[in-house]
Amino acid sequence: MTGIDTPTPAPRVVRAAAWLTLTLAPAGLLLVLDGILELRWWGSDESKHLLALLDNLNTEYGIEPPALLRGREGAVELVVLGILCLGYAALGVWLLRGRLWARTWAIGAGVLTLLLGVIGVGSDATESHTVANYFEQLTGSAIGDRVPEVRELLFPGWYPWAEDIIQGAQVLLTLAALVALASAVISHGDYFTGGREADAPPDEWDSALSRVREQSRRQREADS
Repeated sequence: MTGIDTPTPAPRVVRAAAWLTLTLAPAGLLLVLDGILELRWWGSDESKHLLALLDNLNTEYGIEPPALLRGREGAVELVVLGILCLGYAALGVWLLRGRLWARTWAIGAGVLTLLLGVIGVGSDATESHTVANYFEQLTGSAIGDRVPEVRELLFPGWYPWAEDIIQGAQVLLTLAALVALASAVISHGDYFTGGREADAPPDEWDSALSRVREQSRRQREADS
């Protein structure tokens, strides 16, 4: 006996869940940066001139303006989602240490983050009146010569695809982290005991997992 407690090494599946959760940190940072860049563009003179030009074309020729990025509100949503991802990613450190509260918060925050990400990706995917379609309308009309004028004021072309890539990565990483965490909880639920008294009664998760294990054991016995 040395008097020093040796921490129990985390099982492989728990380590995988923790590291996948931590990967949401760069995704969250990119979402924040993307949202800030879009907010910066929306506050520029180019965006004001572009909106005025599109409004004039709509008034004179009846061509509705296209969907431009996600709007100011959408840019703020990207920043908020990015901050949420950063907070969610920080839970990976505590998952690695087997903290019960981190397990609970990681599941809740993961589901919320995944839901918000799917909603954002879905809203972008269902948008039909894009900038490309708008240019096609201008080219096919009698005012095709206005296309260069619109392009000159438009945001950088890499903004939309960068946003799509970052959002898609965030959704996939969150889904992978949740699946890994669910697997870790089912297979090594007893690892998440840090921060709880040894003689404390089992919580709801422990009780549910015990029932799942008992049913699995009975099923194996019945099959054999």
